[in-house]
Amino acid sequence: MHLPAILGVLIGLLKPALAGEIKAPDYAEAFRKAFEPGWSIEVDDALVGEPPHLVKLSFRVNDLGRLKIVSGQICAADPFVGLAAKPFLQSVPTGTFRVMLALISGALGDGRVAFARVEFSEELVTSWRMAVTAGDDASNLIPGEGLGYRVQSGIGSFFDPEAGKAAQEAMKAESGLADRWLGIGKEGGRGERGGHGFRLMADVGPSNLIAFDAGWGDGVYTSWFGFDANGNVATLLTDFQSIDWTKAKL
Repeated sequence: MHLPAILGVLIGLLKPALAGEIKAPDYAEAFRKAFEPGWSIEVDDALVGEPPHLVKLSFRVNDLGRLKIVSGQICAADPFVGLAAKPFLQSVPTGTFRVMLALISGALGDGRVAFARVEFSEELVTSWRMAVTAGDDASNLIPGEGLGYRVQSGIGSFFDPEAGKAAQEAMKAESGLADRWLGIGKEGGRGERGGHGFRLMADVGPSNLIAFDAGWGDGVYTSWFGFDANGNVATLLTDFQSIDWTKAKL
């Protein structure tokens, strides 16, 4: 076997680990259905020791606009502490793509962001892979665990790494830029979560950044790439763990 062929085989063997070939959670159907009109679930909100008390939750969708990808790479991070975040290893198409939020509608966490996604195509997702960055090690994860990005300001976002670089430079040049972004984002989210939502689209450099409140706030959140039947990337979704899915009936 020639050297290029050998290298091809080795890369093929390594690719699943690099791509984060971790089994999607049992509730992964919610990644798609939460964005479909009329879908609902039941969640047991009973305290420990109490009899089950099922509460119906549905979802509503926010369209935050179009994210511009110029580099073929994408980041998900807290925009106020993570602009230097590494992009995911999975390459993505260039162009402009819709960013959508699925918000909880119901008594438990009404208005909280359950999922945020970037739609790269309209093709049906048939498989999910955990989104990983260079240096991530998923080998020791146990079922139910995931790698993810840390939120410290209560805000999550998607952006092209070129936008991340441009935003860092802009913040160095304008000391009040972060505060201005906070003000714009709070105003943009005024109609959500009793006035405590956050919605921001900021043009930076050759691209832009789209940010939103992250579930229940600070934490570590896993992202997943969805692939169509032909193996092409169709979506990137961040799961904000706003629902205790172990108590949910889908």
